[in-house]
Amino acid sequence: MYTLSIPGTTLSTSSLIGLFTLFRDERVRATDTAQIELDGAPAGVSVTRYNGVLALRQPGTAGQILAAMFAEHRNAEFVEPDGAQRHSWQVVPAAWDGLFAFHDVCRQPQLLLSSDQIETEEASARSRGTRFFLSDLCAEALLTTFGFAACGPAIPGTRETNSRHEVQVAYALALNLPVPDRVLDAYREDSEAFRYGLEWAETLIQLPELRGAIPVEKLRPILGVMRGEGKAVDANNADILTMLARLLPAQPTYPQVDDLLHSHGLIDDLALPDSFGTPVDIGEPVTPLAERVRERVATLIRDRSIAHADGELKAGRISRRAHRERCDVARLQHGRHSFEQGNRLARALANRDVGALLETLDRADEHNRGSKQAFYDTFGVKLIGVRAAQRRRAIFSLCGYTEEEQAAWERDAVQRKAERDAQRDLADAREIAGRARYVGATCGEISGAEHVDRAINDGYSKIESFRRGAARVYALVRGTEREGRRLSAQDGTLAYARAVLEKRAA
Repeated sequence: MYTLSIPGTTLSTSSLIGLFTLFRDERVRATDTAQIELDGAPAGVSVTRYNGVLALRQPGTAGQILAAMFAEHRNAEFVEPDGAQRHSWQVVPAAWDGLFAFHDVCRQPQLLLSSDQIETEEASARSRGTRFFLSDLCAEALLTTFGFAACGPAIPGTRETNSRHEVQVAYALALNLPVPDRVLDAYREDSEAFRYGLEWAETLIQLPELRGAIPVEKLRPILGVMRGEGKAVDANNADILTMLARLLPAQPTYPQVDDLLHSHGLIDDLALPDSFGTPVDIGEPVTPLAERVRERVATLIRDRSIAHADGELKAGRISRRAHRERCDVARLQHGRHSFEQGNRLARALANRDVGALLETLDRADEHNRGSKQAFYDTFGVKLIGVRAAQRRRAIFSLCGYTEEEQAAWERDAVQRKAERDAQRDLADAREIAGRARYVGATCGEISGAEHVDRAINDGYSKIESFRRGAARVYALVRGTEREGRRLSAQDGTLAYARAVLEKRAA
């Protein structure tokens, strides 16, 4: 037994490997090295620091040190009184975690070996035509001493390996192996131990009746569904869950488990969202068109939602109660759909606002089908299954536009779009140029946008480029003057100057 003493506290460990776990204690890390005392260690073993991190020093070669430390840790924590090595699930978590934490320590040889020892090991490796890596020696010693590598031993009941102790214990419990109380007690005290897909093991810790009763492939989804529904799993329902598990396929899906538990009354129907308990004002239709738009759109949304739920159920991605809940929501939502879109389109038609109608109706067939169908129902105007030009002409006709008026509107629309685009480009260019900084002749520091604005207002209204070595530079010039106001493509002033001058020219 080793004791590590610091002012006011004494910590203990059964092996030198365990010292590295103590080194991570915040109290120990914060203590000056001279105040740390190690008792029980063989001669030559001492605690020091390397680059501020606590380290251990002892005589011997790297191989000797590792072999001795692993053997000591095994004898102290991994061996039964009869000399047999304990299984992973028979070792207490602290001893197991300390072993694999030490494997990580060996990635930094300075924490275990002095500079002289490292130089000796490197020279010896060179003489053999190899390189010295303490982590490789550690992996070899681990396998030699314990019979498993850094990836851990095989998980009980499987061929997969894993170094997480909680995984080893979880699967041992699932097989009802005799996990010692000292191991179970450690996990009972750690409520966060079984995370990342192992939540089901927490139930096995608390409920011995389920150990070995249900295969993990079935236990995981059963407990997952019960936990998700807020239903307790205890001695009162352990037997019924065990019985129902026999009715499931070998590797059931969550929807299959959900269906089984629901059909036997262990979980309830899914409740409708709380929002359905509050009335909604759907408004009033301003015209028959608005009423038809609402009916068509609401029906299309409902039917699509139900069809999607049907597909999910058929594919096995949702349970029957989830399917029923989705369909109920879709049907109820149908009656809560408002007249807002229908009224907007009806008003746009009444005001001959062809732009608003085009935004909704002049789209590919799969978009806004409900609204297009409503126009067909009301006016007999076909907007689905026709060419784009026909569809667009039909929308203009609804607003009373002749072909000549449509052409004039579209010419104006192109001009309006160009003006909007130019204004947006100007605003974007000004924002970018505004981040640059220039020093004015009389006004101190100004933004790049202000630099350009002042230059143009002063009559510098032409952009010219010049060669300067391999680079090309730009400037705003005025008349035949030789001096100009510099611009940069990188800081955005060139683009902003071009945008301003183009707008003035237009």
